[in-house]
Amino acid sequence: MTAVSTNGNAPLGARRIFAAPLGCKVSRIDAAAAARLAGVARDEVQAAGPAGADVLLVHGCAVTDRAERDGRRLVRRLRRENPRATLVVSGCLAEKGGESLARMPEVDLVVSLAARDALPEILDAHEAGLLPERIVTTGAAARAALFAMPAQDRPPEALIDPDRTRAFLKIQDGCERRCAFCVVPSLRGKERSARIEDVVDAVRRLGDAGVPEVVLAGIHLAAFGHDRGTRLFDLLARLEDDPPACRVRLSSLEPMEAGEALVDLAANSRAVVPHLHLPLQSGSFGVLKRMRRGIVPERYRALAARAVRLNPRLHLATDLIAGFPGETDAEFAETRRFVEELPFASLHVFPFSPRSHTDAAAWHQENPLPPRVVTERTRALRRLGEEKARAFASRASGTAAEVVTLRGNRGLTDHYLDVGLRLPPGENVPGRRLTVRLLPTGRDGRLEAHPC
Repeated sequence: MTAVSTNGNAPLGARRIFAAPLGCKVSRIDAAAAARLAGVARDEVQAAGPAGADVLLVHGCAVTDRAERDGRRLVRRLRRENPRATLVVSGCLAEKGGESLARMPEVDLVVSLAARDALPEILDAHEAGLLPERIVTTGAAARAALFAMPAQDRPPEALIDPDRTRAFLKIQDGCERRCAFCVVPSLRGKERSARIEDVVDAVRRLGDAGVPEVVLAGIHLAAFGHDRGTRLFDLLARLEDDPPACRVRLSSLEPMEAGEALVDLAANSRAVVPHLHLPLQSGSFGVLKRMRRGIVPERYRALAARAVRLNPRLHLATDLIAGFPGETDAEFAETRRFVEELPFASLHVFPFSPRSHTDAAAWHQENPLPPRVVTERTRALRRLGEEKARAFASRASGTAAEVVTLRGNRGLTDHYLDVGLRLPPGENVPGRRLTVRLLPTGRDGRLEAHPC
């Protein structure tokens, strides 16, 4: 959560906004962008809590039923902490459950994804008593395209994370895949992309302003440019030809759509750091087919092996769902063997959580796996992930790396290792890019950054 306030010349005057995003990077970017459109300046992010805010903005997630419940709990908690503020719910949570949210006594306004850019006017109208309904929309979410691209006469619009060092640019929205467990396509609508020229300009301006790293994010990032007749590779090639002053990191990419050319570029780029997050979800052919992931395990294996062969330093990460409906012991063993054999540096493991109105949720109702089995499989894969992470860190021990210094005397290497800093005074100031040597701490395989 991030507390923000407006300046005196902003559209919302003296209103103070507390933005509480839940969910993925894109949700965080959208929440910050909506708050900025309502008059929040990047330099005015404060550490104050919600109690002093005039507006509470809950930008919620609805990827699972549990995420939706978490959003509602947050709404109730924020209302208890501040009974006076105007409480606004936006994000996928508002798109999925707008009617029921509007019936919550804690909620003042439900703002659809397509109406977020009108937040200043919406709040003005609400205060004037001109809104007859709690739900505010300007049309289907499929028409929304709130990107973090800056206007030429303003500082770059990007979400600076709590460490205040890295920037996140949302360059793509929407998804047209139909994975059996996912509700996001019905919430985010068709795939839409920012223009390559706008993204390149934003990245360069951020780098020139001193931001050391920019993360490119999207709901379906690998589909960037498809609606405009271009590709993500074309964008990265532009950055590669004339690297910006900052380093560039890619968020999650659908592996089969990423392709060999993009993997090759990311593995040996002057602009893009050696880090690929390629969601797998399962290593079993049968489970992947039921998930409708469009992934063939052996094709994924070849892509992953190619990336690490081209650059052994590359951090290869993936997502896994444990306990998908109908997953047999043999299919889980197939996933485990597959993951053991691949050169992953980290695993993001989630127990299956049904999302209402998806095929997977219906299958779960018909033939649920025992919770004990789901828990055991989740723990087994997470233990495997810990082993993979320790092995990757061990290989990096004693080597040189470029680190971006964060707050809390921490740093993030180009190949995505979170390390402690053991640097001379003045060099560990947040927001610097330094070449360091990575040495073990003696605790759980963690590494520290030392002067070269």
